[in-house]
Amino acid sequence: MAVKRKAKRPAARKPAKKATARKASKSTMRASRAHESGGSYLKYSGKFTVRLPRSLHQALVARAEREGVSLNLFVTNALSRNAK
Repeated sequence: MAVKRKAKRPAARKPAKKATARKASKSTMRASRAHESGGSYLKYSGKFTVRLPRSLHQALVARAEREGVSLNLFVTNALSRNAK
């Protein structure tokens, strides 16, 4: 004889939060003010991924170690010297 199971009720949908639209408009306003004031850099996270040959990776790590800095600091300094 089969065991009868209670049917599960579908989960109730949560109402959308009203604060979400408010937060979105505030962040948009901050971003537009930052852009107007010359601070458009605020829209960037400061992170990106670079694919490079293993040999170059090894050379960069070795050079950073010789200079006594992290690979991140070494690459940041090298990029900033060439980006200006």
